[in-house]
Amino acid sequence: MIRLILAVAFAIFTAVLGAFLALNPGRASFEFLGIQTEMPFVLAAGGIIVFAFLMVVVWWAIYMAWSSPDKLRNFVTRRRREQGYDALEKALIASAAGDGETAVRQAARADALLDRPALSRLLAARAAEAAGNIDGAQAHYEALLEDNRTRVMARRGLAQLAHERGDHNATAEHAQDAFNRAKGARWAFEALFDAQIAQGRWEEALDTLNEAERRKQMAPDRLLRRRAVIMTAAANKLEEDQPERARDLAEAATRAAPDFAPAATLAARLLTAGRRFKKASDVLEASWTAAPHPVTARVYRELRKSDTRSKRQERLKTLADLQPEHRESQLIRAEIALDEGESATAESLLKPLLEEGAPSARLCALAARLARLKDEDEQARRWMTRAAHASVEADWSDMDEDGRPFPYTEDDWKRMVYVFGDEARLIHPRYERYESAAEAVPETALLEAPRAKPASGGVTPGSGTQYFEAPRQPDDPGIETDGDDELNGEDAGRAA
Repeated sequence: MIRLILAVAFAIFTAVLGAFLALNPGRASFEFLGIQTEMPFVLAAGGIIVFAFLMVVVWWAIYMAWSSPDKLRNFVTRRRREQGYDALEKALIASAAGDGETAVRQAARADALLDRPALSRLLAARAAEAAGNIDGAQAHYEALLEDNRTRVMARRGLAQLAHERGDHNATAEHAQDAFNRAKGARWAFEALFDAQIAQGRWEEALDTLNEAERRKQMAPDRLLRRRAVIMTAAANKLEEDQPERARDLAEAATRAAPDFAPAATLAARLLTAGRRFKKASDVLEASWTAAPHPVTARVYRELRKSDTRSKRQERLKTLADLQPEHRESQLIRAEIALDEGESATAESLLKPLLEEGAPSARLCALAARLARLKDEDEQARRWMTRAAHASVEADWSDMDEDGRPFPYTEDDWKRMVYVFGDEARLIHPRYERYESAAEAVPETALLEAPRAKPASGGVTPGSGTQYFEAPRQPDDPGIETDGDDELNGEDAGRAA
């Protein structure tokens, strides 16, 4: 619309100007180099306009002739740059798609077209990786180390290549340099930390973790759990050679993560060795309050070897009172009640647990003990048979022949750094490898269980976590055996 208005206005202006010149023809005279001429004004004005146009054309031609080499040079440069970026794009796409041959070809083309040595080398390294040419990729990354701008980037590439080769020393070396240079490079912390854990360099990994805490490169809860595992692993390694250092590390681990039972039990053992029973008791109670665990109760029971059986029972009751609603606390009370012959108390504790769902072999075994205590032999055999086929809980009481809890191997500790550190979950390697194949309760143990309140009693062996020693009373006249009981025991053992 605006263009139409302007066109109409220009037409009107031209018409008015033409009419004005027609009504006022006039004449114009010129004298140049002795030549004098006279002509109508309109013709003179037209000549001036044509002359001005020709002068503009001439000057434009001169300008174009003068600037055309630069323009041609710029055009060629721009064209090469566009082709180089096009090759760069294709190389990156091919590298991401795993098409190594195309990536290498396009990377070489981009290198020839673009005057960007750092970019070209990086692209060439990526392309070589995609093509499976690890040696070529390493050569390109090492060339990038010469430029401070690309040094950290090159370290990352070299660390990745070393990690894929399983060379933890080289991975740690490259990651350490990048970790020192670039405080915001989180990959450097993760690569360095993982390499140190893989090598079992616990105290160096702890230093790396502390630096990551200062840089805020990890969530606080994960960091504390990882720190607890590392300190515990280091303490476990130093226990024999440097017991005081091991004790300090174990105590620090319990402060970092009170719910990490291996740290609490190790700290308690080391404190007990130094006759610091009160401190050991406090550590175990804090661990139980944070997260009750069967091994914590077991170590707490054995805290003082000189204690009588009744004192140990009282101590376990005190521990259970710290978390009265927890399953492990209820199981402790149930086992104590069974040991003391209090069938009503044991039944009130076990019944809710048995009704929660399919009971485990451990609960079935306790139910069998309860039935035996109530002189319900047929019911006891049924629970025994059910225990042989029920799901089995991890038996935390049989992890070490010498009685030491959590005897993890170094590989188990390395795995625990991530399993507990990131998932807050403990592992039981023997249970996961199905090494405890016969966790069901043997029938002979049931037959030896007391019917009436005994002077001393215990948990049936094989029923899961054992807090007390099982009684052995082969001459008890109240115990009756027959062929059916022995047969059922053998069948249950084979089913387990």
